[in-house]
Order: sequence, then structure tokens, then C-alpha cells
Amino acid sequence: MADNTADLDLGSEALSSVAAKFTMSGLGFVGVVLFARVLGPAGTGQYYFALAIALLLVRVDAGVGVAIKKRVSEVDADPRPYLAVGMAFHLAWVVVVATATLAVAHYTTFLSMTPLVVAAIVAVLATVGLFQILNRFYAGLGYPSHSLWADTIRSVLTLGFQLPLLFAGYEAFGLLAGLAGGTLITALGVFVAAGVRPVLEGFGDTGEDLFAFARYSVPTAVVEDFYKRVDVILIGFFAGDAAVGFYETALRIVTPAQQLSGSISNALGVKVSGLTSLGQEIREDVVNTVAYSGLLILPMFFGALAMPATLMRTFFGSSFGAGGAALVGVAGFFVFYIYQDPFATALESSDRPQFVFWLRSAALLIHLPLAGMLGYYWDGLLGIIAATLSVEIVLFFAYQYVSKKQLGGIIFPRPLWAQLGSAVMMYVAIIAVRPLILLSWWLPVVGIVGFGAVVYFGTLTALSPHFRLTLGNVLLPALQRIEERVA
Repeated sequence: MADNTADLDLGSEALSSVAAKFTMSGLGFVGVVLFARVLGPAGTGQYYFALAIALLLVRVDAGVGVAIKKRVSEVDADPRPYLAVGMAFHLAWVVVVATATLAVAHYTTFLSMTPLVVAAIVAVLATVGLFQILNRFYAGLGYPSHSLWADTIRSVLTLGFQLPLLFAGYEAFGLLAGLAGGTLITALGVFVAAGVRPVLEGFGDTGEDLFAFARYSVPTAVVEDFYKRVDVILIGFFAGDAAVGFYETALRIVTPAQQLSGSISNALGVKVSGLTSLGQEIREDVVNTVAYSGLLILPMFFGALAMPATLMRTFFGSSFGAGGAALVGVAGFFVFYIYQDPFATALESSDRPQFVFWLRSAALLIHLPLAGMLGYYWDGLLGIIAATLSVEIVLFFAYQYVSKKQLGGIIFPRPLWAQLGSAVMMYVAIIAVRPLILLSWWLPVVGIVGFGAVVYFGTLTALSPHFRLTLGNVLLPALQRIEERVA
């Protein structure tokens, strides 16, 4: 276990986490491109529909994992009984779900998928759920960036299992089975790397202590995931599998922005837990995290706005060009979704998970009828995206209100405005250059994306002294450490 989670180097851990997340994102993006080109919009939608069901069930384990991460990251906590409680809960949850799934599949026609796909969904629950428990436990020990590198290894193994099964013609079942296989191997590796063995001593007291947090973190994880996954279900219901394919592929384009936010918040959560267990102040770390959580989503939104159909066609094939409007909408609601991440992490890690639960529950209660209405009366795909955008805007300002009450004031750091201005400058530059370039194949499209990135970061470096200071304090020391290791 790390010496003291309160002394965690947030910048160093976040940078290592970002590298892991971006590697993982790149692998995931390659996978999605291949899935989309082999299966087409409808086949891709079928896979993600089944995956949405599996991952919704996994969120129960994820909520327990969040509680375990919180408790073991507290200074002087004994991690062994927490690991025992987490693994015992996971085993019980898998047994319950597997039994219920078999009963539903045998006695009803509710599950229209093939028996193999249903079995693969249960396998994903068993393996990914175990990984969620173990990897969050590992992060809570003081290794948040290591835990993300473990997830990156999982992505490599998963893709390695999935592609042969995909090309062998196993379609959705092959992709789900590949995910389960890669995840199981990685979970066992994390268990070994953690170096902690579960003990039954104090099992009951530890369970009660964990429950005090998990009673909010588990329903929050379920509600939050259902809130995200219900879009896929509603789009599939109102607009069909092809529209689900447009939505899911659009999500993959903006995933790197979420990976950055998640990387920083992952380290923030461990440090905040350590600080609050010692009664120390956390606001400065939260402000610094908010300042850079949206570093990538703002240029991604304006980039999507500049050439939406072109990006979709280039990455996923000509049949995905019709999903350009979905890309703009998805990038739009991600702007507000990503900036909520540090607030939720800070509240949960400072032992105030109830605020996150109530906000997420309220968001779901508003979203369901609004998405159903707009999906039915306006447009199955764009109507649901518009509903999500509306709710995310409201939720962002709700977090600011809670921040004012609980975290010492609202948080709109100055670097955020410099990022917004730089993203607008990038948009203007792309719009000016775009008519001069024939965007008929991938190389000029990648070139103009790279041009936009240069404009954005160049402008940001010129506008923001805080960004220049961050580069000097975080990036340069990391590069020096890498150079020393190589030498």
C-alpha cells in the first residue's frame, strides 16, 4: 500500500493516468472502427445493445468497488477485510443474476437474443464485475494510475480475443466472449499486483462500515449507468439498430475527452479521501481538477461542429455519414457531463455520496419522460440526444449549487475560459481552411484535425499563464523522468 494517500502527487498521477487512458481509448477506437466496418450500423447496434444490458448489471459491483476504494484509501485503514467483503458480495451477485437470467430465458420470451449471447452477457458480468472490485481496490491502496494501466492491459487482451472471434463470424457473441476472456486474465493480474489477501477477521464490522457508504454508491452507480445506457435502449426502440450504431460510434469519437477527465478525477478521489480522513482542506485540488477536466472536450465539440459528417464517414465508413448530427449533439452534452466529474468525485471521496445519488436520481427522473417525449414526437435519435443535453446542462448548474454549499463556493476556474476561447479560435481556423482541402479520404481529414489541435494548443499556451505553469510543473518533470529511465 502507498505510504500516505493524502500526500499523493496529483499532477504526476493524473499524467500517468492520462497516458493509460489515451492508450486504452486508442485501442478501443481501433476496435470500434473494425466492429463498425465488419458488422455495419445494425450489427454494431446489436452488439452495443447486449453490452449495455451486461454493463448495467456490472454497475452494482462498480458501486461496491467505489465504496471499497473510498475506505481503503483512508489513512491507516486495513485493506484485507474490505477485499474479503467485496469478493463475497460479487460472488453472491453473480449467482443471483445468473439464476434470474436462466429463469427469464427459460420461462419467458423477454430476452430475444440467442442463448449464446445471453450466456455471454452473464460471463461479462462475472468477469467485468470482479475486475471492477479488484481494480478499484488497487486504486484505493494508493495506485490510481497503476489501476488505469491495468485497465489498458485489459483493453489489449480484450481486443486480442475479440478480433479472431469477430472475423470467425461469431459477431455479438464473439465480441462479448472476447471481453470476458480478456477481463478475467487482467483481474487475476490485478489481484496478484495488489499483494493483499482477503481475511475474514472483522468481516461483519467491515461489512457494516462498507454498507454505510455503499448504500449510496451502489444505487448511484446503477442510476448513473442506467441514465447513460437508457439512451441506447430508447434510440433502439424509437429509431432502430442503425441509429444505435450512429450514437455509439459518435460516443467513441469524443471518448478521449472523457478519458482525460476520468484520469484526473481518479487520482483526485484517492487524494481527497486521504485528505478528508485527516481533516485537511480539499478545495484547491478540486479547483485544479475542474480547470483541466474539459481540456479536450471543448476543441472536440467545436471540431465536430466544423465537420461532423466528414468525421463519421472517415472513421467508420460512408454509411455512417448520416450520423453527423448525432456527433454534434453527443459532443455537446459531453461538455456539461465531463465538467461534473470532479464535483461528484470530490463529494463521494469526502464521505458525502448522498449528494451525488440525489442529483443523479433527479436527473434520471427528468430524463426518462423528456427523452421518451422528444424521441416519440420529434426524432428518435436527435430528440433523445437533445433531452440528454438539456438534463446535463441543468445537472451541471446543480453541481455548482452543491459546490457553493459544500465545497466553499462555485468553481469556474480562469483556465476554463482560456480553453473556450482557444476552441473558438480553432473552429474559425478550420472553417477557413476546410474549403481549400479535398476531404475525400482519411489522410487530409487527419491532417486538418492535427491542424486544429495545433491551433488550439498554440492559442491556449499564448492565452493562459496557468496552462504554461502546468506544463512546466507536470509535463516537463515527467519527460525528464522518462529520459532518465531510458538513459
